[in-house]
Amino acid sequence: MNNSEYIVKFVTSLPQEYQISNNEIAVQGDMNQSDLSSLIQQLLSAENTDQEYNQLFDFFINGISLRSTLHEFITSNEIATEKTLQIEYLFAVPEPKLKQTINMNDWIISIGKLNNHILTCLSNGDIVVCSEKGKILKTYKTKMAKSFTIFDNIIISTHWDCSVRVQRLTDNLELIAQGSLPSYGECSCINKKNTNEFCVGTSNGELIFFDLNTVKQQVIEMIQNFKVHQQQITCCQWIRNSTILTGSYDHSICIFNKRTETINKQLFAKDSAIIGLCYLENNQQIVSIHEDGYLKLWDSLSEQLIKIYKSSLSQLTCIAVNANGQIIVSSMDGNTYLWDLRGEVPLYQLNGEGKALACTWIDNKILFGGSTNKLYVYNC
Repeated sequence: MNNSEYIVKFVTSLPQEYQISNNEIAVQGDMNQSDLSSLIQQLLSAENTDQEYNQLFDFFINGISLRSTLHEFITSNEIATEKTLQIEYLFAVPEPKLKQTINMNDWIISIGKLNNHILTCLSNGDIVVCSEKGKILKTYKTKMAKSFTIFDNIIISTHWDCSVRVQRLTDNLELIAQGSLPSYGECSCINKKNTNEFCVGTSNGELIFFDLNTVKQQVIEMIQNFKVHQQQITCCQWIRNSTILTGSYDHSICIFNKRTETINKQLFAKDSAIIGLCYLENNQQIVSIHEDGYLKLWDSLSEQLIKIYKSSLSQLTCIAVNANGQIIVSSMDGNTYLWDLRGEVPLYQLNGEGKALACTWIDNKILFGGSTNKLYVYNC
């Protein structure tokens, strides 16, 4: 047992009923997350005698999540304790638990949701529908694909013959349209404000735009194309009606305006290729994942890099965010990592095997998979 004692001040951005008086108090160095949660519950109950508190809290010191005793944390992070130690507390994120694995017949490259079912797209072109209990309900056959984008029951796929397909899932796999690309299609995204519009990012750095209103006899032609990057576009996201966010092997992120046909802003990562992106609408920030295992947080308004996070020793492959702002990132080390970006390290590592190539949130579940043909389902 460690007998160290520290003077601390607890702070939070939680609602008023979860805030305590800003008095400094002494706490023991052998206290861990559970002990500190009990302490916060006691302090809250003392100040609000008509309420019960049984929540578990997460604790952050200098932006780093506490996952050991207080003394071990302070020692390992070389934190000065001459002055009062400020500890932030927030509602705890419970550790995800592996619910099941579902076996597929090829590498998993995209995961989504179809009504109450799980939709999995494989590198051999198969589109597999599973029940929440893991039973494979139906497999749709299509040709070998480089990428898939899932939006409701619409699937956009790019293929090794430089083609793009738009298909609808009903009782059958209905081909809506197919068209040609000037080079390999590496990614695609749909305008959620006008679902007839979509674009494809290509291996030569172009954004190719299509409109389903122009389809004739199941053939679609590009309506616009723009050179946005100097190298392959690895990811794209339609973030507003005329604005597309893109990342590339040329180490840059572009915010492209389709209406004005210009790059509004360009952010440079300098030292590593961008593999995936997500846009945080609430604060207009961008999270990028990179080939060197880092995440980077950007301010899209000032174009400034806010923070760099180390997630994995391997290349990161996919990123997804849920409605609560929690982020998951899959990695070539086979694992997926759950992040709260207020911390310096992942909250949890979700173990997998092989190379994890795709990840997503479905309700309160985390799903990921890749080269082992296994779909991992974790409950949160």
